[in-house]
Amino acid sequence: MSYSWRRPKRRRNAATPPTPRKAWPLSWRNDRPASPANNVPRRLLTDDEWEQFWRHGSVTTFERSGNPNYDGEIREFWERQFATLRESARIVDLATGNGAVALLAAEYSATHDRQFRVDALDRAGIRPEKDLQEAEAAREWLKSVRFRGGAPNESTGLEGECADLVTSQYGFEYGDPSASAREAMRILKPGGRIALITHHANSVVVREAREGLDQHRLCLRREQLLTRARRVVDAMASAESDFEKRMLKHDARTENLRRKLNAAVARVQQQAGQFSDPGNGIGFVLNGLQSVFAPGLQATERRATIRRLREASDAYCLRMEDLLAATPDAGEFDRLLDHLRSAGLLVDGWFPLVYRGEALMGWAVAGRKPRAEEAAAME
Repeated sequence: MSYSWRRPKRRRNAATPPTPRKAWPLSWRNDRPASPANNVPRRLLTDDEWEQFWRHGSVTTFERSGNPNYDGEIREFWERQFATLRESARIVDLATGNGAVALLAAEYSATHDRQFRVDALDRAGIRPEKDLQEAEAAREWLKSVRFRGGAPNESTGLEGECADLVTSQYGFEYGDPSASAREAMRILKPGGRIALITHHANSVVVREAREGLDQHRLCLRREQLLTRARRVVDAMASAESDFEKRMLKHDARTENLRRKLNAAVARVQQQAGQFSDPGNGIGFVLNGLQSVFAPGLQATERRATIRRLREASDAYCLRMEDLLAATPDAGEFDRLLDHLRSAGLLVDGWFPLVYRGEALMGWAVAGRKPRAEEAAAME
């Protein structure tokens, strides 16, 4: 059995989907449509689910399109915020995840002769400093970052008026934005700034989240590739001697299970062309199946591989469902701005953040806490 998948090269014309590698020429039978990914009900991952995601995820909060957390317009946006700060400023990064913005702040501090202190907070039990110790540059930056889990946006546990800058990238919109805005107002010093990047309903992040969900649902729910693979593995496990293993291809039940799995894989591959990046989910599952049926493995090893694939896919789907549920539409984004204002913050501006002039990444928001004289004048 061969189920491997090679990521197609991206074409310049984004309207033309990549052509999947052809394998089994079988037609697709569309039993029922997948649930639209953008119609997911509002839900939030539990603290344990978030902790599992961050422990097994990567340092960036967005892995597609060339890791834009660290270059282009996103880096420029954050560096403009850091440039306004005094030499020994304190930065509080809310919903830090694996610390993308916190590390950018630490890097800026190190390369611009500053002594920033960075508090990187998250509701989940994050431990990115353990994962980043292998990177030499990151080890140096980590000296100025204090990661702390169990600290939701709404209740950081920090003292009042301690922060010169509050930041959050793809995190402020999770939870209760109104309570988060009040907490940001509480911990900011008078004149302190707040800068956010939030999800945008039309962003490439959201589009790829929908696509990724559709691909995983196609593979695991509609076509049940891992369930079918487990049935084949169980049938293969009944053969103990070398002779019995050679005779498996003549066993009607095992051969029928294998044909059904191959047909399901063929249908998935035929559907791959409708996605802009089939490697986002289909490639993950098919390459995983290749590992399941690698030569020389025991049945227990094959079953364990299937279990890991299912757990990883389930965790990915939970994360993407949460992302889509938290993404504000136009009205919700306006309400988020209103929450900031209602908390007493001044919103200086907001704009769609576009990466390299092509990819819409989200909304960028900048504001500040009024100084004492401004607050008095506003009363």
